[in-house]
Amino acid sequence: MKVTKIRIGGRMFILDPEQDLEALRRDIVAAAASGADFVQFSTAGNVRVSALVTPYLPVRISEIESPVEQLAASENVASVVDEHPFAAGVQFDG
Repeated sequence: MKVTKIRIGGRMFILDPEQDLEALRRDIVAAAASGADFVQFSTAGNVRVSALVTPYLPVRISEIESPVEQLAASENVASVVDEHPFAAGVQFDG
């Protein structure tokens, strides 16, 4: 199982497994290069997010590939789970 998370300005989201990561990376770079722009992506749980990306906003994408059986035992994935990703019903305040 592949788990991909994105951290934007201190907020972490688990991405939808169908999210096109290369397109998302290009959108983030273009937004930062232009000064600022909204970048859209979908989270696991099918929540559509629009995040304002600027040249001064830290953005990090992490990909973890692990079999489902090893997912809970992985220290890297444990940190993903402990960070309480945003999902349906949770408000993004910025």
